[in-house]
Amino acid sequence: MKKIRMVWAEDSTHAIGKNGQLAWHLPDDLKLFKAETMNTLMVMGRTTWDTIGRPLPGRTSLVLTHQKDFKTPYDDVIIAHSVDEVLDYIEKETRDISIAGGAAIYHAFMPYATDLIVTRIDVTIAGDTFVDAIDLSQFKLVSATAHDKDDKHDYSFVVERYERQN
Repeated sequence: MKKIRMVWAEDSTHAIGKNGQLAWHLPDDLKLFKAETMNTLMVMGRTTWDTIGRPLPGRTSLVLTHQKDFKTPYDDVIIAHSVDEVLDYIEKETRDISIAGGAAIYHAFMPYATDLIVTRIDVTIAGDTFVDAIDLSQFKLVSATAHDKDDKHDYSFVVERYERQN
């Protein structure tokens, strides 16, 4: 069965960004993001696309934007202008789907998500972009893996994996 997997990192207040950027640099979390999104159709909003700035290797990028004239210089990037249009692409796709943000995209596609991979970082930032709290009546925690603060990671964090219950 095709999975629709959401992947994000958040602080203790559900902040996922500040000034259009991640507010932390956690190499092991970036490796996790790569592993979880590799060989998928990766859905993101235009602001997230602007932050990344290019297609990531091994993934097909689909950018959801309300800007009707939005274009990229890359032939292999899919551009959609509505959630329904993205759902049409997902329906036809044989690979798993990864939802890569930002906040509005996570909110829009939460009803369709089968799996959540959430990195909970032990910090509170003055963020300006937030995700909704996970509805635990819809998702079950299936694993949690702790990572201590170390010389490469300024903060400790826990990677939580959830599966939809119904």
